[in-house]
Amino acid sequence: MLGQITEIDKLILLYQFETQGELVSESVLDISDEEARFIRTSGEYILWEAGKRDFDYSEVANSHWLETTYCGQAAKLDCLQTRDAVLCPLFMSEQFHGEWHIHNGFLRMNIESPHHHIELFSVASYDSNIHSLLLFKDKQLAGSANITLMV
Repeated sequence: MLGQITEIDKLILLYQFETQGELVSESVLDISDEEARFIRTSGEYILWEAGKRDFDYSEVANSHWLETTYCGQAAKLDCLQTRDAVLCPLFMSEQFHGEWHIHNGFLRMNIESPHHHIELFSVASYDSNIHSLLLFKDKQLAGSANITLMV
């Protein structure tokens, strides 16, 4: 089980995923503050971070997203103006409900299923309506995905 993963840890995970094509969650648990500072001051990380922006309420409220995981799963994700969130896995009749919010510019969602608590964490990209996100199930990193704004 993962310990308390900070916002900085999550950013490093997204950076690793987008630049190296893999998630190395165990290394984030073992990373010291000094190593995190080193990664966050590297030229490659700074360039990566420069391509990111804050989400804002108006783009998320009443929006519909397609979530695609790298395991081939897909779901429709609705973010309502009331800050309610509805996750509907494609090809299944189930819907899972939760809430969304923007904190420090990051999109965060908490969704409950009958057997799991799901957390999603995403940072917006400047150049695309496709954004990477981290998926946590029961406080354990379960993988990564992309969310694409459906227009």
